[in-house]
Amino acid sequence: MRKLSIIIAVLSLGWCASAQGQTPVQWLDRMERAERTVSLEGVRVTQFFLPVPTPPVEEHIVRSGVRYRVEYLRPLLRRGEVLIDDGVRRFHFVPHLKKVQVFPSEQPLMLRRRQEMLKRLRWGELVLEAKDAEPVAGRQTVLLVMKSAQGKPLRRWWIDREYGVILRMEELTPRGEVRLRTEYVRLTIPADIRPDRFAPRFPAQVQQQNILPPTRVFASVEEVQPLVSFPIRQPRELPTGYRLTEVRLRLIGMRPLVSLHYSDGVSSIALFQTRAPLRDDMPLLRSLSPLAVKVEKWRDGDVTLVLIGNAPPEVFQQIRKAVR
Repeated sequence: MRKLSIIIAVLSLGWCASAQGQTPVQWLDRMERAERTVSLEGVRVTQFFLPVPTPPVEEHIVRSGVRYRVEYLRPLLRRGEVLIDDGVRRFHFVPHLKKVQVFPSEQPLMLRRRQEMLKRLRWGELVLEAKDAEPVAGRQTVLLVMKSAQGKPLRRWWIDREYGVILRMEELTPRGEVRLRTEYVRLTIPADIRPDRFAPRFPAQVQQQNILPPTRVFASVEEVQPLVSFPIRQPRELPTGYRLTEVRLRLIGMRPLVSLHYSDGVSSIALFQTRAPLRDDMPLLRSLSPLAVKVEKWRDGDVTLVLIGNAPPEVFQQIRKAVR
């Protein structure tokens, strides 16, 4: 018995040393600070494995705090595309269209999602574990594993031990299968980044298109309903862990576009509805969820509804069936 106690004590000391004496939530706080403060430059590869495998997307990333620049390297059809987010606006340059689409920065939304995740951890709705892990891009890491309170796997992060940067991230299915992986394969950190690398400079003949009209943000459907002429549709019930985070109202021409945004702190999904005509390619809607892998559009009377997001397929389908 005494021998077993000694072994446990040694293992515990090894764990503290390997984790540098920090709790999982402290590592998550470091990750959050790094997202807002660290400068880096490297190559990142992203790939979806479920519901169907997709070709990997390779990007050259330059980031300084909340500002970033992404240059697409592959697949070939996307080579030359550029994304720039300066913390206020996001520019998407598509060379073959000779067009730059301009959106509001996605940083405020990403910050709210991370804050929501931290709240759910403190409320006990999510569980976080920290483990030793293999190097990523030649750098030492700590692995953070997030699960639901019921033990279902949600997400994994490989965090740089020195700077707290996310070196690899995986989204998981409830069975633990990898749905999405994004990771750096080459990285310089910290990097000396000139401010002009985030300047929106594009060829003179490129047309600039402002995609998103002005937006008002509300906390509830009840606040928005008096401002629109059609009954706002809502899910009768939400999947476990998901909640309404905000309601947005925009005008397309003179017609309102309402969007209800739901999240479990990890994945997000939004329900759009309007009487205005929406094209099938929907650049307006896709722009609001860069990692969206599923979009569904249907009619309810004279209202067009669109569900878009990066939530798992089973969550997507549950919300779709519950909308009334």
